Amino acid sequence: MVTNRNFSGQVRPSALDREYRRCNFSQPSPIDADGKKRGVRLFPGDDTPRAFINCNLTNCEPPPGSTVTRCNTSLIEPDVALRTAEVEIDGEVITHEVRGSRLHGRWDPETKRYVYLSPPIETPWEVR
Repeated sequence: MVTNRNFSGQVRPSALDREYRRCNFSQPSPIDADGKKRGVRLFPGDDTPRAFINCNLTNCEPPPGSTVTRCNTSLIEPDVALRTAEVEIDGEVITHEVRGSRLHGRWDPETKRYVYLSPPIETPWEVR
């Protein structure tokens, strides 16, 4: 069992085991090698089921058949331009950009697989 390790940004974690507790596997983006927004596959080419307990699996997709318990499983683009609009103020055109996040999917504990949202849920940040 591997505990309390940070594997952030590693597609093939440096410590291989079948059980991980309180580990961070987060990836910066949910875009996999094929360019699809479905989560970066952990342990590519290795379908060994693993157990993840209290881990951060943001933008990750564990091997098929893995057990995921009390983990953060969001597939999310955290800082994206959701919309832009041009506004004219005192004769000057200004481009206003609404930024926020896009949630593409989450782990479903009942089916033990990721559920993908189409379209994704967009959450704009409040602008003051």
